[in-house]
Amino acid sequence: MIVGVGIDILCVSRIEAIVRRGSRFTGRFARRILSDREIGYFGSTVATQEEAIQVKYLATRWCLKEAVYKAAYPHQTLRWSDVTVVKTGPKPIMDVRWGPGLANSQAHVSLSHDGGMLAGVVVVETS
Repeated sequence: MIVGVGIDILCVSRIEAIVRRGSRFTGRFARRILSDREIGYFGSTVATQEEAIQVKYLATRWCLKEAVYKAAYPHQTLRWSDVTVVKTGPKPIMDVRWGPGLANSQAHVSLSHDGGMLAGVVVVETS
């Protein structure tokens, strides 16, 4: 059964502005929106890369997390750290720390980008 559908549209230049301000601002932003697992990967791999890679990593996570929050509400109010976005194949997947009301749910993810805009759609399904 579909519990909810969420969408978020992000102007990537918002994240670019944060990254261009420097590593102190980027680090603070990353700690705010990333899960512990994502922070570890960001700090060890992404933070040392060029700005464009940092922007892509952070923007993707911001957009998809906003979408899943919208899809899960009002059944569960998620926190940034409850959601981990992982890209191991051609498409990102989500590891979500679901509460009792959405236990055993799945988040189906779709991401699209063009012309400096990023759109994320998430469908939350429960069995």
